[in-house]
Amino acid sequence: MEVSPALSFGLWLIWVGGALVLPPFPFLPVLCAVPLLTLAVWPGARRRLEAVLWMMGSLGLGLWLVHGGALSAWLPGGTSVPGRGAWAFSLWMRIFVVVSSGQLWLEAVTVPRLVESLLFGPIPVRFGYLIASPLLLAEQIKLRWEQIREAQLARGIAVNGSFPERVASLHALLFPLVMGLLNDLSSRSAALDMKAFGLRPAELHKDGDNLSPVSETAEVVALEGATFLPPGAETPLLEIPSFSSRAGDWALVVGGNGSGKSMLGTILTGGVDEHRPGTLRGDARVLGSPISSRTSLRWSPFIQLVQQTPSLCFSGCAFTVEEEVAFGPRNLGLPNREVRERTEEALHLLCISHLKGSALPHLSGGEAQRVALACAVAMRPRLLVLDEAFSRLQAEAVPALVERLRDWSRRCGVAVVLLERNGAPFRPYCTSFFRLCGGCLLSEPAQVEVPAPTVAERPRREVGPPLLRIEGLEFCWPGATEPLLRGLDEALLSGERVALMGPNGVGKSTLLRICAGLLLPTGGEVRLGGEPVGGLGAVKRSERVGFLFQDPERQLFHSTVRDEVLFSLRNTALPREERERRLSASLDETGLTGKEGCHPLDLNSAERRMVALASLGIREPDLLLLDEPTRELDAGWLARFERWLANRRAAVLAISHDPAFVSRTFPRVWRLREGRLGNSFSRAPGGDT
Repeated sequence: MEVSPALSFGLWLIWVGGALVLPPFPFLPVLCAVPLLTLAVWPGARRRLEAVLWMMGSLGLGLWLVHGGALSAWLPGGTSVPGRGAWAFSLWMRIFVVVSSGQLWLEAVTVPRLVESLLFGPIPVRFGYLIASPLLLAEQIKLRWEQIREAQLARGIAVNGSFPERVASLHALLFPLVMGLLNDLSSRSAALDMKAFGLRPAELHKDGDNLSPVSETAEVVALEGATFLPPGAETPLLEIPSFSSRAGDWALVVGGNGSGKSMLGTILTGGVDEHRPGTLRGDARVLGSPISSRTSLRWSPFIQLVQQTPSLCFSGCAFTVEEEVAFGPRNLGLPNREVRERTEEALHLLCISHLKGSALPHLSGGEAQRVALACAVAMRPRLLVLDEAFSRLQAEAVPALVERLRDWSRRCGVAVVLLERNGAPFRPYCTSFFRLCGGCLLSEPAQVEVPAPTVAERPRREVGPPLLRIEGLEFCWPGATEPLLRGLDEALLSGERVALMGPNGVGKSTLLRICAGLLLPTGGEVRLGGEPVGGLGAVKRSERVGFLFQDPERQLFHSTVRDEVLFSLRNTALPREERERRLSASLDETGLTGKEGCHPLDLNSAERRMVALASLGIREPDLLLLDEPTRELDAGWLARFERWLANRRAAVLAISHDPAFVSRTFPRVWRLREGRLGNSFSRAPGGDT
């Protein structure tokens, strides 16, 4: 039977209080021994036992040297103070009781249960969040730490190497860890606001009474002559002459990378100047009230935003899919029955009921995107803003999902604003159309001639002997009952181009990571040029394999584009002139000339991806493993990327959900479904098969 967090915390306080007030003997040895022995026999608590022993061993050594008289006895003229040794020993035992019993308490009460009791218990929610923050931050740091270490391995940093190698890798570990956490602060704050976290019931009722009622003819959002100016600027960054949408309507806003789509989303959710510093001018209203009259938090019951990166839409306060989707409705103070109904409805609508018990970090990109959409749906807003919220889903699944969401929005009277790079797949579902061009939002006619994707003739490529061999490969995540990958056998030839396709969550990214040596298979093996890829050292592997992560921010370690790209040449003996030549060529190929001094995280999403590509291309590896390389690219950047890829001599294995890109680029396709690989060919006019 589980002990409640409150009761266990009370027992811990009594135990610690006894250690502070009871005489040292005979009580303290008993109070020390009981939690220590319990940790020793508790299954899975070994790491906590080791932490206690290391910490208390180090502290005991320091107390013995300083207060026990050992150090003074060794120093010339040193004198010992009678009784200080006994005092230091009793202090050490009292600290031992606090630390060991605290570790035992944390083992008995899991972090998810403890966080839930703090956030939804009897104490005020903001005070509970303050107490829970160290635990939540530790979970975020742990996850990001693992991601960065994996990215380091992909770029040839021996994270488990010798002591000098570990010291040399500290900058590339700590810099992205700190900068990543700081860079995500604004997005995570906005995500908590979207979950109505900390909203007072009185504010909710007051805001609801002041808003216009929902009707088929009511304008949910209306902007007239609105402009956004960054701090200190005199020229608007974004101009909106006229934009409106009614209940149940879908408005499509199309714009390329850096056109201002995300800025428009921030404006519509009341994020200026709370989450995006600047000034909003003109007439901008939602549900009849000025957008600037409320904060994003107070708008959250009525307006929801789904950001481009699904992990940044998560609250950081929940640990499973079901808990995350229910987090927002719980913050609205709804009865438990209604919270369950909303959660089940959202999970069913997004077709992720089977994921309700899954841990959020274990989701694929597409699954995480569905969860982010479900969180917004569960809030039952009146305005839903979707910022490229379908970009990680397989293309075949998008129409059915959009159709389900459109039926839901019409039934519930929800106005939906779609912010997309490529609006063609969504035009049949929308009622109004706009385009962001030159910082201005322009209206478009309902019917626009959309050119079909160009299927260019593939240049014939010379292929050689097998470079990558997959033999009897199997993989199963720890704790899983079923293997994710089952008996895979395939070969990739030198210079060959192969696309890896399949539904979300089937293990495509996992297979790519195994091929890169970042994960070890449960069975079978992957060979690169005849050698097991997992047995190659990190440096040698990075010389031969270039890996592009789905989120390129994970593999950026430096504060300037120049340093980031040149980092890939750190272990080479190339002269300075050759390094500079390669740097110039890489930046020119990827469209980054003139951005050498910029911080990579200050660039737009397409440019950040190009920085990662330039870092790979400058080494010219034998094999390129690309995880959804085109996901954030508009037409211009996509054309540049395809030219970059065509100039590479390496063999390429790339995950993609873009059928047109696959048809243009890859003669062969591996299809992963239900843990097994199937093989097919894509055809292009005049191209290879």
